[in-house]
Amino acid sequence: MKGIYDEIKQIKADIDERAKHPYLMKFIDVPVIDEQKLLLLYSILSESKISSDKIKQSIIATMLIQIALDTHELVGINPIEEDHPYMKKRQLTVLGGDYYSGLYYYLLAQIDNIPMLEVLSIAIKEINEYKVAIYQRDQNNIGDFIESVAMIESLLVQKIAQYVGKSDMLDLSKQLLLLNKLNNEKKSYLSSGYSAFFDGIYTIQEKTRGLSKNIDRKQALILVDNQIITSIHYIEAFLQKHSGTYRFLCEKIRGFINNIDIAMEKAVKEG
Repeated sequence: MKGIYDEIKQIKADIDERAKHPYLMKFIDVPVIDEQKLLLLYSILSESKISSDKIKQSIIATMLIQIALDTHELVGINPIEEDHPYMKKRQLTVLGGDYYSGLYYYLLAQIDNIPMLEVLSIAIKEINEYKVAIYQRDQNNIGDFIESVAMIESLLVQKIAQYVGKSDMLDLSKQLLLLNKLNNEKKSYLSSGYSAFFDGIYTIQEKTRGLSKNIDRKQALILVDNQIITSIHYIEAFLQKHSGTYRFLCEKIRGFINNIDIAMEKAVKEG
């Protein structure tokens, strides 16, 4: 098991080294490596017939796509003047996202994995479609909104799982990455009073019910907790069924779930 920890640690270090371009780091935020996605990708590809060298390159490439998507997300959509102090940072943020995208193409081309390039290109297209639906406020209910968020978070991993024939990992990836997203958004909301996810919930509530943001703070928190509990129940069932096959993954997921305090207590009581 120590060998697996060391291998994942090395892959993360390699991603970190490639992502931290010296010039870009002077102006844009340091890229965040999503450890849950990294863990899922490693577990999925390690159970495939792909060689170890190609597994490493494929994981790094996929994580660089995620960093590219996350970086472009920071650009913002509000217009600003050319001489605005923020303009240079915005332009370099766009450049940073393009740089990470270019790295992913280069890595997969190096190992001559054109089929995976095509798979990931489809994933990027679908992720952007879900993002557009959120930006344009196309969702008519909170269930559709949560589904869109879940797909944005998990499509890269799901497409890789489909590509290597690991269909048992599709729903787990979706539920685990949604859980991770909700947990982070809830922490942000409780600490700073703002979260893009909660803002999306309020937008839909106002659209469908005409309710104000101040009225629905408690309701929004309850809704998120309920979805967290639903995801935990699914994940727990997966862990019971697959702990022998994905031993390392299950161990890490259990550790993650145990750190979700209030939701975990409720899940145990209601489970």
